[in-house]
Amino acid sequence: MTDLAAEGDVDDAPTGPSSSIVSGTRHRDALRLLFILAGGGHETTTAIDAEVTHVFQSEKRLMAIDFLVRYPDYLADALLDQFEASGNSDLIDAADRIFIDDEPSVRTVSMVRWHFGAYQKIESALATLHAYGFVRPMKLVKDGENRRYDYYLYPKAFAFLETAVIQVPALAWYRDRVALAIRVAAAKSGSELKGWQYDHEEYSNTPRGGVIPSIAVKVKARLDKLKEAR
Repeated sequence: MTDLAAEGDVDDAPTGPSSSIVSGTRHRDALRLLFILAGGGHETTTAIDAEVTHVFQSEKRLMAIDFLVRYPDYLADALLDQFEASGNSDLIDAADRIFIDDEPSVRTVSMVRWHFGAYQKIESALATLHAYGFVRPMKLVKDGENRRYDYYLYPKAFAFLETAVIQVPALAWYRDRVALAIRVAAAKSGSELKGWQYDHEEYSNTPRGGVIPSIAVKVKARLDKLKEAR
């Protein structure tokens, strides 16, 4: 198995100046993004490379789903939104599990708010995925002005992730978490997902360049109230 999976553990992000730590963080980010691209992509026959089988559309949507993976408390809040709309008990149970496992404390990977919301430089991670032959980022121009980044996936990306989970079972958390985040995102566009983020006062009031704070206390109170009413 490549170093990408070996260094892509689910521990908290390492910090410090050494090149080995920086490499490990980059590989973890690359793995997380690959799980999202694979989980949220759909089959395509229109790619310019005949070997491509799937495409994930929109960098904005990629960043919005990544935010849900990195902030378990916001994901739990989105699950509760869907529970109130549908009454599906699986949704509130999934939100409850996030707090039972103390994920807002041990799984959060913070993001900075920038010009258009939660931001993380992903160029290095995408370059890593491209170097391994998993993903090909593309920039499409639509209507002459509106630009959208799409990401084309090769079959070896899916084979790699399947093998990685077998060889490093802890990586199954990423696979399962991405599936849950994709369930929340459903057919929403990146702009719609970003709009939902801004509906949270803590998020929208974060100063530019500031770290987006947790909403765990508020979401846990909401969860407990909904559980009592069941």
